[in-house]
This record gives sequence, C-alpha cells and structure tokens, in this order.
Amino acid sequence: MSILEKVNYPKDIKKLNYDQLDTLCGEIRELILKTVFSCGGHLSSNLGAVEAVVALHYVFDAPKDKIIFDVGHQCYTHKILTGRKDLFVNLRGNEGISGFPKSQESEYDVANTGHASTSISIACGLARALSGDEQIVSFIGDGAMTGGLTYEALNDLACTGNKQIIVLNDNEMSISKNVGLISNYLERLRRERIKRPFSLFNLKYIGVVDGHDIKALIRAFKKAKAADEPVMVHVLTKKGKGYPDAEKDPEKFHGYSPSAQKYPTFSQIAGETLCKLAQKDKNVYAVTAAMASGTGLDEFAKRFPERFADVGIAEAHALCMSAGLAIGGKKPYFAVYSTFLQRAYDQLIHDVCLNSLPVTLLIDRCGIVAGDGETHQGVFDISFMRALPSLTIACPKDGEELKAVLRWSLECKTPLAIRYPKAEDSNKYDVHTPIIAGKWEYLTDGKADNVLLATGAASVADAVKTAEMLKDKGIDIDVVNARFIKPFDSQLLEEIKNKRIFTLEDGVKTGGFGEGVVAYYSERNIAADVTVFAFDEKPYPQGSVEFIMKKTATDPTSLAEKIYAKVKA
Repeated sequence: MSILEKVNYPKDIKKLNYDQLDTLCGEIRELILKTVFSCGGHLSSNLGAVEAVVALHYVFDAPKDKIIFDVGHQCYTHKILTGRKDLFVNLRGNEGISGFPKSQESEYDVANTGHASTSISIACGLARALSGDEQIVSFIGDGAMTGGLTYEALNDLACTGNKQIIVLNDNEMSISKNVGLISNYLERLRRERIKRPFSLFNLKYIGVVDGHDIKALIRAFKKAKAADEPVMVHVLTKKGKGYPDAEKDPEKFHGYSPSAQKYPTFSQIAGETLCKLAQKDKNVYAVTAAMASGTGLDEFAKRFPERFADVGIAEAHALCMSAGLAIGGKKPYFAVYSTFLQRAYDQLIHDVCLNSLPVTLLIDRCGIVAGDGETHQGVFDISFMRALPSLTIACPKDGEELKAVLRWSLECKTPLAIRYPKAEDSNKYDVHTPIIAGKWEYLTDGKADNVLLATGAASVADAVKTAEMLKDKGIDIDVVNARFIKPFDSQLLEEIKNKRIFTLEDGVKTGGFGEGVVAYYSERNIAADVTVFAFDEKPYPQGSVEFIMKKTATDPTSLAEKIYAKVKA
C-alpha cells in the first residue's frame, strides 16, 4: 500500500518521518499528473508547490489555523490532503470538485479564490476578526507580488493587531515570466543575504528556503510559527517540478487541456491580426497583465518589443497606463480576460471612458469558460460596460469578423471593447457584411415573423442551431448577428418591432443586451413582444460549456423548446 492511500486528512501526515514525507510528495505528483492529463487543469504551478503545501499541513493545524491560497493555482496538493483525494478524479469536471479553493467544498478552504493578490487582504480581515489563537498563513505566488492589492494589504498588515505568516512561493514566474522591479528584487534576494529585506512592512524574513527540501521547509515553518511578529518565509520552487517537459516550458504547461486543437482560437486570431495592424500602423501598442500567452500576444511581444508592455498582474495599472498611451498619441490595445477586467472597472470609467480615449479592449474568455468555474466565468462584462459613456462594444461572430473589427478599430477614435470567447473558430458563415458601428446583419433572409437577435460568437452559433431545430418543427425564425451591443442598430429594431423577438447573449440578464432591447422599445412606448434569454445572476460552477448550458437551459435544444412553446401559445 502506498503512503498516499493511508493519507486522507492533514492529521495523517503528522505521523510520517522525513523519508515518508518525501515519498508522499512523489505520489502526490503522480496523482496530479495523472488527473490533469485526464481532466485538464493547472499543472506547472501545482507540481512546483507540492513539498511546500505538505510542509504547511505538517506544521500547522488546519482548519483551526487558516491557510489562504492566493489565486488557487497552487491548491491541488491541499485538496488531496484535506479529504478530497477520492474526488480528485473529477477535478474541474461536471459536478466535480473545483480547481480552485472553495469553502462550500471543505472547511479547510478559507475563501473562494481565483484571482491573484487577494490572500494577504483576506488575512488582514481574519487577523482582526479572530481571537488570536489561530495561525493565519497566506500562501502567495511571486506573480501575485506584482498586484497592487498585495501592497495595500502589506501597508495595513502591521495595523491588524495579530501575527500573520506570509509564505512567498517564488518560482520566478506568474503564468508568463515575471516582470518589473519586484521580480528583479526577488532575484537579488536569491543571490544575496539581506538581513531584513521586508523591514519596510515590519516583516521578519526567513529565507531563501529550498522549496523542494521537506526538512528545510518544516524547519522554516516551525520557526515562523514560533515567532511573535509578522513573518515572511521566502520559498524557492521549480515550476513544473517532477515533469521534465513542464520544467523546460512551464508557461506552456501552466494550464493543460487534454483535447487536441483543430482550429485557430479567437485569442490566436486576435494576436495575429494585431501583429498585422502593428506592421501597418507604428502607433499600435499592445498591453497585457501577465497574460501574453493566454491572450495570444506572444508573437507581438517578439516582433514589436518596443511597442509591447507586460505590467504583471496589475489590470488597473494596465488600463490606466493605456489611457496615458492614448493621450500620448499611441493606439493601445489592452488584451485581458473578461473576469480580470473587473479589477480595472474604475480605470475603465474614470480614465478611459470619461476622457473618451481611443483605447481598445480585447476581452478574451467572454461567456461561460469550461473548467475554471465561478471565479473565471466571463458573464458580467456586458452588464458592467453597457452603462459607460463613449464606449463602443463589439461582439464578432467568428474569426473573419474579429479580423474585420480589428481592422476597423484603427479608425475608431473613442473607447472600444471587442468581446470573444475562449474557443476555437470552428463555426463558419456565408454572410460577412462590412463593419459599421452599430450595424447588425441578418444571417437568414429576414422574412420570418420571428426574429432571434444573438450577440457574441457562442450565442450566434447556438442561435443558428436553434433556428435549424425550429425549422424541423415547422417554425421559421430569422437569426440576426447583433455584433454591436453598443450602439444598437435602431433601424433594424424599428423594422422588426411588430414581430415576435427573442434575444440571446452570453452574459447575465440584469443590465445585459436583452434588457437593453426591452428598454429600447419601452422608452419609445412601443409594445414589442420581446423574450430575453440570458444567464441568471448567480455563480456558475466548473464543468464543460455544454454541461453548464444544458443545466441552465440555454443550450440550442432547450432554446428551441422554449421558442416553440412561445410561438404556439
């Protein structure tokens, strides 16, 4: 029997000697590799954190002691050790366990986290709220040290009146290679012995500790636990540890998908097209917040390094800096995941839209995102952007239209948001009319008494499938590619006002596209018959896109049934 078979909770590892703990770490790595190769997930970062997490649970007494995982990319070992080993086989799957910390799953998960740089802030709140008997530990990656929220929390840490322990997992990377002053400083700490490198924040410093030496880790964590002041333990790990391919290319294996790619992704198309625009226009400038690979900007960074900025995990700064680029005469394109754009909302309003600056947002991972669950679903951006002044919102239906919108964007003199999903460009259409701001297009002949207005690549594809199903049932319905959410195509809306109208979008209902159509007619005292299909305002857990769409009854089969019932009523 393996050691891992006998380990179900942290109390079980406290009985093991160092050799047994080393063996256990190897068995955990094998389980992570086997599971991620089957289910997909975050591979490199979790492989690198195995020993550190095992040592944490060996020294500290969770759940009484609070271990807060920043981002959650490093929590697989934690899940295996805290009663979820047998559930790990369905990691990130339909009705399986989350790939991120989730308090509904286990009392060992202190908070639901999926975005970087939050752990120390949460710890500051816990330090104020709890009795003081608990150890409060933030397990934070070096990439999260590029996020501004970390420094707001460090500034507050000494005021909380309770000891905290920060474990800095330094693997020299976020998803991409780390950038900036903090990265350079951590590199200096690895080379030199500095007595109190974080004295500005009143932190006792322990490090640099070999993150794969279980004995050294346990010794360092015991020292931190015994201290009577805030402590930072600096742990040096190898991202991708134990899997040679991931060690050589940790960025490639940061997120692993077992499915083979057949078509270019929207991210790749956006990156390739932006390179062509940069070749044509010397003012084109690309910006990312530690997501060069994920957003398709790798090639741009190589070809145009003088017009590329990776600012680290700092979306607010990225967008505000883009405003400065625009003021200075450049044409900035900020590529960002929908879920991470949320962190720059003030800058979008205050610095970009109120100043009506020609900043273009390339919003990736819109709509439902497979596997990553509620912290990564891109279902809120339509609602929080529709209210903003001077902002145009485009949702191309396919890769060809994405290219066309990007070419058109060079001439756009105001803020522009271009939305697209985490998906391959697998749906092809015969209709591709010229891009005109606010102009929609029919994908059918426009003669039916029923109209389905769909916005966004995923929704348009589902709308076409729905229309085909309805045709088999004897119902004709036109499909309109509402490729601009803002402004609306008022001419088309006027033309269809006496028809039965349905709307479909890949976002939440409140404040969304469909509610905008309803408001359009209401404001004009037009008694239009409009039915809105959108997501309810609630968290959407991990699972495949197809599974979540069926569960929410927004898949083509469910839509066809609902529309059929409405038409026949």
